[in-house]
Amino acid sequence: MDITSQDLQIDALLEAQRRYFSSGKTRSISARRASLDRLESVLIDRQDDLLSVLDKDLGKPGVEAYLAEYYFLLQELRLIKKSFRKWLKPRRVSSPVYFHPCRTEIRQESFGVTLIMAPWNYPVQLALSPLIAAVAAGNTVILKPSEMASATENLLVEIIESSFDKEHVAVVIGGASVAAQLLEKPFDFIFFTGSTEIGKIVAQKAAMNLTPIILELGGKCPCVVDASVNVEMAARRILSGKFFNGGQTCFAPDFVVVHESMKKGLLAAIKRLIKSVPWNDEMAHIINDHHYDRLLMLLDGEEIKQGEDDREKLHLAPRILTDVNWDDAVMEEEVFGPILPILEYSNLADLKRWLTDYASPLALYIFSNDKYFQQSIMESVRSGGVCINDTMKQGSQLQTPFGGVGGSGYGRYRGRAGVEAMSYQRTVCKRASWAPEFFELMPPYGEKLSWLKKFLR
Repeated sequence: MDITSQDLQIDALLEAQRRYFSSGKTRSISARRASLDRLESVLIDRQDDLLSVLDKDLGKPGVEAYLAEYYFLLQELRLIKKSFRKWLKPRRVSSPVYFHPCRTEIRQESFGVTLIMAPWNYPVQLALSPLIAAVAAGNTVILKPSEMASATENLLVEIIESSFDKEHVAVVIGGASVAAQLLEKPFDFIFFTGSTEIGKIVAQKAAMNLTPIILELGGKCPCVVDASVNVEMAARRILSGKFFNGGQTCFAPDFVVVHESMKKGLLAAIKRLIKSVPWNDEMAHIINDHHYDRLLMLLDGEEIKQGEDDREKLHLAPRILTDVNWDDAVMEEEVFGPILPILEYSNLADLKRWLTDYASPLALYIFSNDKYFQQSIMESVRSGGVCINDTMKQGSQLQTPFGGVGGSGYGRYRGRAGVEAMSYQRTVCKRASWAPEFFELMPPYGEKLSWLKKFLR
């Protein structure tokens, strides 16, 4: 299909969804609930297919795929179905006495036609989680999955076609040129998950149409280990978070900076663990040749490694870089793979200075039993979320909002936060037509200023 033809099809779809939204068909709470019921049923029916395409695209171990891309998503869908009516209920607020009789309330209103652009690393969860919130909030949706996870992309087309009318929710497939075409269109809301570099382009395009946007990005998420922790515990929890999904998680620990007195002990614990756990046999592979080559370019110096690399299978053996400096290449960009640099610090002041040189990350990890140290790092390093003495847990909950700040994006979603983010607050003020005009501001004002000064203090 040529670019012009594709562009015309996008225009036609956008117009069809705009008409569908204007018809009011998405406004009914019962209609939204029915749509989400159908999606839940289809997801349950296609569970095996879902796990199969994730294995094909990313080599995801079944346990990881089931927990992160199926069960977690299903639980969010069920939570939203159960509670979104209550979350969206108009909220009554008081009105100034001089407006009485008056009723004022705040309503959560739908934006309209929403564009969701999803990444390849969690191609099901990060496509359908914001989609579920958008539907619950009463929007129509055009979903652009990542073409890099092509098997999952095709399955998402089937899932959406089985769950929704295309005027309500539709999938547009294609590469970068299609994404660029979509960003030129006047959507009412955009939700983007991906790299900071592309996020800046999305934000610029959205600004051209004054379109509100949520950006879920990433960044170099630091993991700080002080002198008070048990290194065996720290090693296990750091590696389990780092190597989940082959290190291709936007809020995974990107690097570790450990107190100089603990570095030797932590590396010994990591070495024992990395040699005893079969990550080489059960770890997601790298998404494509480009990212595989990019990761190889970051390797330099001494390392602890388990197993061998296999370019044909896009498998990169997990490794720990043990002799890293702050100005090394691996510290200049988000790793996003099974490579973990280890640095050291000697005093708190230097540590905070180094950490604040980076853009605000999506996550901050602190391994410490010292409350002053924990608080000091949190106050110095701005981040989307914080997890103390573990990794990934702050981003794996449905009762808390998830999102970044600064370089890691802006806006929050998950559960209630997602439904509220996909709608806007609208103030509705009602006064009776028969109400007396105690506060009518219309010339001539005469002595009104004296009266106001006397009674409005």
